Amino acid sequence: MLVGASELVERIKEEAKEEQERILREARAQVEELVKNAKADIEERKKRFIEAESRKAAENKERIIRAKRLDAKKFRWDVEEKAIKRAFEEALKRVQRVKEEGFRGKSYPGILAGLIKDAALSITAGSERSSSSSSSELELEVVLSAEDAQFVTEEMLKEISGEVGCEVRLSKERIKTVGGVIVRRSDGRIEVNNTFEERMKRLYPGLREDIVKVLFRAREE
Repeated sequence: MLVGASELVERIKEEAKEEQERILREARAQVEELVKNAKADIEERKKRFIEAESRKAAENKERIIRAKRLDAKKFRWDVEEKAIKRAFEEALKRVQRVKEEGFRGKSYPGILAGLIKDAALSITAGSERSSSSSSSELELEVVLSAEDAQFVTEEMLKEISGEVGCEVRLSKERIKTVGGVIVRRSDGRIEVNNTFEERMKRLYPGLREDIVKVLFRAREE
């Protein structure tokens, strides 16, 4: 069950990159033009000040370079943020289609079951390390959206309870999320957030790294 959930997140990331690539190509062209204009600007200013006092000319040149570098860094950051935001938005839009059609032969209820079991196992493992009580004494509750609650049945929770070795029940609390679950101990001491938004956030560092690699291959000077 966990494999299906992990594959879904990876597939969402791959599909989002298609839209990403278009944004990145346009942004890279703009960055190259910015660098080109900056160099031309510096050369023009150097010519105009070549007869001026050398120290003053050098100071002016350095000031211009610093300003252009700051402009380029700000532009670069803005492009990265825009690309990441677009990628996340497009990825999360695809969740609704998964709810209706499933993913790679696995139904959405099956995916939810995998997320619940994954979170429950993490909690029971952590509880056993920090307490002398056995996992069978634990009670876990599943919190999800009103829409997703219809996909979770008593039979599903009973099966998961048997697999993880403790009682897992559905909470009456509902949350706003595009999909996924939060599983926590009934005493609130440990919680695992397996909503799709949270799982996508965990991919944020890797996604930013991918964007930087594609977008800024131009040589830095």
